[in-house]
Amino acid sequence: MSSGSALIPLDRALARLLDGLGPVVAETVALPEALGLVAAATLRAPRALPAHAVALRRGIAVASADLVGATPHAPALLPAAPPVVLGGDALPEGADAVLPADAAAISGPFHEIGQSAYPGEGAVLPGTDLADGAVIVAEGAPITAEMALALHLAGIAEGAVRRPRIAVTGDAAGPEARWLRARLAQAGCTVSDAAPADLVLHLARDPAAVAPGPGLALQPGGDAALLVDGTSRTLVLAPRADAIVAALFALVLPLVAVLQGRRLAAASLPLTRKIASQVGLADLALLRHTPEGWEPLGVGRVTLTALLAADAVAILGPGSEGAAAGTPIAAIPLQEPFDPR
Repeated sequence: MSSGSALIPLDRALARLLDGLGPVVAETVALPEALGLVAAATLRAPRALPAHAVALRRGIAVASADLVGATPHAPALLPAAPPVVLGGDALPEGADAVLPADAAAISGPFHEIGQSAYPGEGAVLPGTDLADGAVIVAEGAPITAEMALALHLAGIAEGAVRRPRIAVTGDAAGPEARWLRARLAQAGCTVSDAAPADLVLHLARDPAAVAPGPGLALQPGGDAALLVDGTSRTLVLAPRADAIVAALFALVLPLVAVLQGRRLAAASLPLTRKIASQVGLADLALLRHTPEGWEPLGVGRVTLTALLAADAVAILGPGSEGAAAGTPIAAIPLQEPFDPR
């Protein structure tokens, strides 16, 4: 292919794909189902955690104020035996520390302790795990396993999420289609094998037979075709790894970001060596992170070797003939393609 003149420019195809789109309607789901999905609203701790002091170990619960200055030669005398607690137990009212069980000894009618304790020794004090009103999940952030743990402990059982529906249809039984489904699920989408959906990705060995007309000025993946009819959006792709990877980063992930109300990430680093691209085409470049900057692994072509080694993907504009060594290039991180919130 020597020219992109007969093809639809990538920026025009992307604008058409995103025209009229906004975040999908939020839905409330139970917390286990929300794992990995994108929060539609900020979730805050409804109260400080823990509500009461909690033991971190087996021992005796004490009030540190009762043991100020206590030593083996001048022990503190307590009128009653300190209660025994296990790790995870709430401490009795007034207690703020846990000492080993053998720290207390009976001395006549008293129980003596020959050592001091500091507040929080062997225990978690109230409010030190999570402050009242602390942000657990920010709007637009994916709900991680750690966030889910904090939500559970805070007593939050459900949350509002934005979950785009993407259908993968057609010649979709191969490993390339399985990779595509996995990446979409990782991005917080619901993946189905039939419409209706916010976007249909139809895989066909001959995209032109499904959608006659010009392809996209995207390399690789120039044989892809975009069909937009009202609210129906279909992207026809060849079931090849290179075409699918290019379409995912150039078109599909930008659409997913809009539907979820978040942004694609962009990490800018200088190139370690020059790259060349073809004027008139948007070229996909695979890049590896090094201490010196982005090392180009391939431009306009996706090999498995480059894909396995890559850390980021850049889309070089059609007006570019490439870039010299040292030129800053903004790239989408391969594994974390969205801005964290």
